[in-house]
Amino acid sequence: MQNTPQAATANKRATTLNGWLAARPLLTELVITALTVLLGMQTLRVLVPGLFWVLGGQMGWGAVQLGIVGFLVFLTAFLAGPLRKLSGDRYLIVATAGGVGLLRLCMQVWWEEPLFNLALAMAGTALFIIFLPTCLDNARLRGGPAISRFALGLLVGLALDTAINGAFNTYDISWQISLLPILLTVLLVAIQWILLAGMLRTSKASLTAPPTTEAGGISMSRSLAWLAIGPFLFLQLVVFQNIPRAATLTGWSLPVAFGWTLLAQFMGLAIATWLLLKMQRNLWPWALASGIGLVAVLALSHQGAAVSTAVLLLIGQVLLSMLIVLVLIGIAASSEKTGRSGITLANGLSMVLLLVFLLAYYAVYDISLPYTNTMLEPIAALIIAICAPGTPVTRRQEIKVDPKTWAVPVVALLLLILPLASAISWQAPAAAPGKGFPIRVMDYNLHNGFNIKGHLDMEAIAQVIKDSDPDIVALQEVCRGWVVNGRIDMLTWLSQRLDMSYVFGPTTGPLWGNAILSRYPIVEYTQHDLPPRNLPLLRGFTSATIDLGNGTQLQVIATHFHHPATIARKGDADIRLLQSAAIIDFWDSADLTVLLGDLNGEPHDPEIKMLRQAGLVDAAAAVGGTPACTSPSDNPQKRIDYIWVSPDLKVNEVQVPVTTASDHLPVVAVIDR
Repeated sequence: MQNTPQAATANKRATTLNGWLAARPLLTELVITALTVLLGMQTLRVLVPGLFWVLGGQMGWGAVQLGIVGFLVFLTAFLAGPLRKLSGDRYLIVATAGGVGLLRLCMQVWWEEPLFNLALAMAGTALFIIFLPTCLDNARLRGGPAISRFALGLLVGLALDTAINGAFNTYDISWQISLLPILLTVLLVAIQWILLAGMLRTSKASLTAPPTTEAGGISMSRSLAWLAIGPFLFLQLVVFQNIPRAATLTGWSLPVAFGWTLLAQFMGLAIATWLLLKMQRNLWPWALASGIGLVAVLALSHQGAAVSTAVLLLIGQVLLSMLIVLVLIGIAASSEKTGRSGITLANGLSMVLLLVFLLAYYAVYDISLPYTNTMLEPIAALIIAICAPGTPVTRRQEIKVDPKTWAVPVVALLLLILPLASAISWQAPAAAPGKGFPIRVMDYNLHNGFNIKGHLDMEAIAQVIKDSDPDIVALQEVCRGWVVNGRIDMLTWLSQRLDMSYVFGPTTGPLWGNAILSRYPIVEYTQHDLPPRNLPLLRGFTSATIDLGNGTQLQVIATHFHHPATIARKGDADIRLLQSAAIIDFWDSADLTVLLGDLNGEPHDPEIKMLRQAGLVDAAAAVGGTPACTSPSDNPQKRIDYIWVSPDLKVNEVQVPVTTASDHLPVVAVIDR
């Protein structure tokens, strides 16, 4: 069969493109690594919440079952070595990277069943953690320029991930079904596939040859430096890529926190590039100093004022970037004629370590453990610090880095346009002048943003609130940066989407708690703890004074009472009695007060009777009829979400909108004087 002129022209163009790409390995290999890291991190941030909210929440699996599933996923990292022997490095790189892209693209499509998306995330994560050691060992065997491209590709991928996450106000595009996230995902995957196809076409000879293992091997003990990758990814996920965390700890607006987080990554990339190009032979002092510095930064990052916290985060990101590059330099520079590599073993152990860190970090909110999660951050840093100088990080002359590598941080500077554009276009919600009573108030437990099926759907929650048209909203289970909840700043996102100002009342750590949204000016607010203080998931209440206009100010109290993560235990009601007493003491029979919250008790329970006996008026009971149940939202059986008012106020209307955007139904009331 003869080729047509059109086919010949197409083949010629493909050959030209492949030749152009083959002549620019700094571009092709770095971008392939960066895009795969970007897509892999997005996939990982779907997997972790999926385990908790789909298998744990929707299907009722316990901690042991979730742990087993998680370990099965991350144990696939040990398959990298056997798969390399079967297929060779290049085929496995193309298959795993392209597979991550394909699965990530499939995840962008809403399949109406979060369990299916979770399965895709499991498979995508497995491919991602096989890709990393395969790409590393392939780069190690090809020498210094290749290892530098892998190192910078890893850092650029993380910076791209931060840039996209921040551009969408920390609401990962993996969860969004709108046109722009879909088009962006298609574009990213298309670029990745084009480069991978070029890699296949230009490397047929090496692809058909068996893997090279006769020279350039590395001893098992020195391969173990790659144990650093798990703690490295853990710290990136939980701390250094975490824009909501930076915004909450510093009190900065989200665009400023976004810009600062991305700037820190750019500086880390620039320092890493300088380190790769530096021809000094002995680098172990750099590794030792960076490791000690990183441990110190993470031990201190939860203390101090906003500026000092921000500076520590920037320094920590720079030190972390230096350490991972030093680990890679050490692995590349310490090749021995052993004909073997222990990188697969180190990678498998490290990925299990990543899972252990993530599970241990959030387990403290479910059960009482003899540590705090903030202790895990410096421990992870310590492991990385040990791995970096533990390798022979003495530069050898055979490690030569392309001088054009400096173009990488220069081009990466363009990413800072995104937070700059975000800051320019950012508008803080402006409070509207009120006209006094009547007002509409709303209480809503957001279930950390996840709907009844376990899908993170902030738009559905925002639409429920918008349709209810409240003037003031009390929110519970508001998360601002927990990885287990999708690492979104729920409060800022809702504030922008609904154009309502807010106050935040953290209860368990600085990133989780209650909040109040208001259309009217918030004059002042205070945050208070609820007893007891020895619970894994601590509770509190937020009080805000809101100017309704016409010389009227309303005191709004938002709270969330104790509820065990498992079956109700004896003594839980006693805990809520203590919490009701604390609310009553604070209220002190003040006029013009509204109390809203998920109280985790039904109307006949003693903790609820206590509020009634103190003089507070149950809004739903005040309008007559049988008050609607509010939980669970798909089959309401219990009324545990309330709006209470002081006796000087009256209730004109109460509604309980039907929705499964959360596992609770909201309560809306019209309050008059």
